[in-house]
Amino acid sequence: MSEFASLMQGMSLVLSAHHLGLMVIGVLLGILVGVLPGLGAPNGVALLLPLTFSMSPVSAIILLSCMYWGALFGGSITSILFNIPGEPSSVATTFDGYPMARNGQAGEALTAAFTSALLGALVGVLLLTFLSTHIARFALAFSSPEFFAVYLLAFCTFIGMSRT
Repeated sequence: MSEFASLMQGMSLVLSAHHLGLMVIGVLLGILVGVLPGLGAPNGVALLLPLTFSMSPVSAIILLSCMYWGALFGGSITSILFNIPGEPSSVATTFDGYPMARNGQAGEALTAAFTSALLGALVGVLLLTFLSTHIARFALAFSSPEFFAVYLLAFCTFIGMSRT
């Protein structure tokens, strides 16, 4: 129940007019960054980071995260319309989105991309909000033997994948 109370307290902070304006600005900047092939969401966040130094931490995180999510959607715009992925994550969008655009269904493809980006971000934030305490508790239970086992698993996986 404490996760729900924390979520409601966070929503009351985030849903102020100032923060909603920052969300709109962040998403629009993100779409602009995502449309430019090669720039990418991480580089866009890095470019925007110096502008957030004078902001409060909550405002800065809201602006940067909305810019990142907007860039992920913006990359699908060029994937659908021009068959050029603006983001590495938008490569799969070219397989279905560009043929739909060539058949005159660009609006439907863009709507599907926007809806999936919105639902993915919403579900991801909610899962992270509700599962973060359990994941943190699990991670804090790790000690040296568990860390060694995880590292060994990673190295064995890399070695196994390197063989053809």
